[in-house]
Amino acid sequence: MDASARPTNTHGTPSPKVSESLGLWEPKRTLTLAAARRHSRNIRRLRGLLMILMAALIGVLAWQFASQKTSFIVKDIPGESVKMIKPKFSGRTKDGLPYKLTSLTATRLTNNEDVVDLDMPVLNFIRARNVEPSIITSQKGTYDDVKKVLDLEESVDLQTDDGYHCESSHARIYTGDKRIEGRKPISCDGAFGEVTGETFEITDDYGLFIFDDGMTGRLDPDTASQAESGTNDVPAGDFGFGGDKPIFVKANKATYKGGLTILTGDVDVRQGDSKILSDVMYLYRAEAPAGSTDSIQLGAVTKIDARGKFIYISPGNDVRGDRGVYQRDTELITVTGNVKAKQPQGNIANTERLTYNVRSKTIRFDGNCVGQGCKNRSTIRFGRKSN
Repeated sequence: MDASARPTNTHGTPSPKVSESLGLWEPKRTLTLAAARRHSRNIRRLRGLLMILMAALIGVLAWQFASQKTSFIVKDIPGESVKMIKPKFSGRTKDGLPYKLTSLTATRLTNNEDVVDLDMPVLNFIRARNVEPSIITSQKGTYDDVKKVLDLEESVDLQTDDGYHCESSHARIYTGDKRIEGRKPISCDGAFGEVTGETFEITDDYGLFIFDDGMTGRLDPDTASQAESGTNDVPAGDFGFGGDKPIFVKANKATYKGGLTILTGDVDVRQGDSKILSDVMYLYRAEAPAGSTDSIQLGAVTKIDARGKFIYISPGNDVRGDRGVYQRDTELITVTGNVKAKQPQGNIANTERLTYNVRSKTIRFDGNCVGQGCKNRSTIRFGRKSN
């Protein structure tokens, strides 16, 4: 069959059956014009509905953000922190000596990034060159890494290489300046004996101890050094500061620097039955090297210089004046300025200078002028013993 014989429809195109039999493809018109228009209207309605739903969703979300905005804003919380485990801080003092600070934990707060809170802090430091490290520990503390200041609280314990041991409940250490101060009571023992103070300061490269706002102390003389010098047999009943009995100290303030102790304010120093009262007292002790640099061993009292309202009381004498000096090497007490001496038997002496020999128990009076018009002449009035 030729092409002219093919069956055709009224438009002149091959009929579907003929097209299919020939393997031809033609698009099928499945929608009428009215159906297409209905479809377009449905699409527009669906699009509008989606727009309405989207607007509603946006409104709901906006309402959620507006009503619960604090839940989504990140604030700078002062208590927020960063914790470090077993941290280590190190540095050097003003004279170039190293120190090291460690603790179990360190917490750095966001409101002050220079300061960390420490748990069980330990500070190792060196007082001077060529000596062993000293150590100070506490239960807790804070450290300013910029200012290099360590504040310790609770069970503060200080142990130095030269044998001093102190305990307190507060200490502020200026690590770079090699200085410690505390506003709480402290108790120490070492070469100067046993001392307590209401407040304290340790300065001058950790070599100067200051106990303030009221202090007490106990000094146990080095009897071995006294035995070598032959002064441990000084009669304690007359003046015992050369003997081997403990010396008890009380004052408003005490400053310890090596072999020199300076007591100020209501000074009261006692040994055995003897005591000295004054406004200010300089107490000197023998010094000997302790085997390391800048370390000393303190021995016996070598000199006491008491000034201002000096009072010396023992079972055998009551001596008062402006100043009193005790010299261990000469075994003499010298009192000057408005001196008045009184003995139990009633003897009374007034003079400008009195010298008392501790060993021989003899007194010498010296006036500063002679003649009938002299007002400072020594006078002695002898009393009578009652039967």
